[in-house]
Amino acid sequence: MVTALAAVAVGCGGDDKSGGSGSSSEATRSVLGLLGVVADNEANRSQPIVYGNLERARGGDNPGSFEDDVALLMEGTSNSLSLPRAISGGILEPEFAEFTGFDTREIEAFLDFGSQPDQVTALVGSFDAGDLESGLRSSPGGDALEEESIDGVTYMSLGADDDVDFGAVSAVRRLGEPLRIAVDGDLLYWSRGRALVDACIAAASDAGPSLADDAAYAAVAGVLDAASVVTAELVPPWGGEGWAFAGLGEAFSGETSTLTIALSYSDAAAASAAVAAFRTQVESGVSLAGSPWSEVLTATDIHAEGSLMIATLTSLNPGISHDLFLRQENLLQF
Repeated sequence: MVTALAAVAVGCGGDDKSGGSGSSSEATRSVLGLLGVVADNEANRSQPIVYGNLERARGGDNPGSFEDDVALLMEGTSNSLSLPRAISGGILEPEFAEFTGFDTREIEAFLDFGSQPDQVTALVGSFDAGDLESGLRSSPGGDALEEESIDGVTYMSLGADDDVDFGAVSAVRRLGEPLRIAVDGDLLYWSRGRALVDACIAAASDAGPSLADDAAYAAVAGVLDAASVVTAELVPPWGGEGWAFAGLGEAFSGETSTLTIALSYSDAAAASAAVAAFRTQVESGVSLAGSPWSEVLTATDIHAEGSLMIATLTSLNPGISHDLFLRQENLLQF
């Protein structure tokens, strides 16, 4: 979480780079837009998909240093924003920008998907392939960098498949793991496997199916985008829930947040029946920790649209959308 990272960031050296360029379109930064790079397969459907919109968290500000940006992201999300998981362990170290040519300021939005080690982080923002290449070459083990360009996409590769090189440990390769990167315009893909990156490129170019092509996923993503969420998760059931998958997203204001929930059901009748049941859960249910849900959540709207049950709630616990899945909570078990 950014709250844990902030103390480290204070000691990081800044530079004179300007903040995010805002070069990406809002459609590209949206949940639905980024689902367009996620290949439609069982592996991606069975794991949580995590979204973050750093541009919304910044609220239009353009920080002049990396430290200022981290502080701004903390403030804009009530200390609840997680950074992209592929780089969160290293991006607060000064050498990360040295070895990649970017820091948090160049990231406008991101999507994490897949499971370890077959996971991908897709970053939207302003990335210079030349700076990235020269930076990676200067990193430990960087003399073995392989680079190629195919159909306008720049691919970079470090390390052998399924191998760990402890001599190559750095802020960009925390375990000396293999690194596969592709830069395609304002999109940067970061993974351990070239096949995973290739699947993203194929999905984004419509050469293969993506989750954005699935009507149910697109509908849930549309609800989250309409709510202008800053953080979001699309998650499969974890405790026998009756819905097929859920979209959870938050927007922040001071010490409170607005939580948007979209549950995808098999049909409209099931979604309609869920409205009253969920309202009862919010008003009368008790969390696994023993606290009434009514003490942290207030429902402002619950309704059904087709096969979706959609709820808007205010929360006294910013970051709750992350916590519901991470803690395997019972709010959505009704």
